[in-house]
Amino acid sequence: MSFSDQNFSNEQPAPQPFTPQAPNDSTTGCGRVGLIGCGILTLLLGAAAIVFLLKAEDLFGWAMENFQAQIMQSLPDDLDDEEAARLRHAFVAAVAAVKEGTVSPKALQQMQEELRNSMWEAGATLTREQVSRLTEALEAVAVASDVAPEIDSDPAADS
Repeated sequence: MSFSDQNFSNEQPAPQPFTPQAPNDSTTGCGRVGLIGCGILTLLLGAAAIVFLLKAEDLFGWAMENFQAQIMQSLPDDLDDEEAARLRHAFVAAVAAVKEGTVSPKALQQMQEELRNSMWEAGATLTREQVSRLTEALEAVAVASDVAPEIDSDPAADS
């Protein structure tokens, strides 16, 4: 008798590793609560993006005022009043140039780099060279957009 001629009808079927069950309709998919939550979150993020776009200039001005205050506290003692006034006016001119929207991307990038370097050192006193580089970068933003900083003859008037 050959292997293929044997009758295996007496054997039981092999056991299944698990028994299949019908899926419960209430637990499949994302669910209504998840979809509503995601929809509300999307609406809130969209509203925040619109507010940010409308207030971007004000946010930039506020940030620059904070940067200026921190940097002015870190100025070296040997910096004369003329150079400090030039730096203050360069900040004002840079903010005005950005609000006009006519800033050169290259000048803006250099200003950001100098601000970052100056803010990194904000806990310590800046050097005259750092102040000079920052002032030149801020003025480059203003010059690139034809907004020249106005320098008063009396630097004590800005204090």
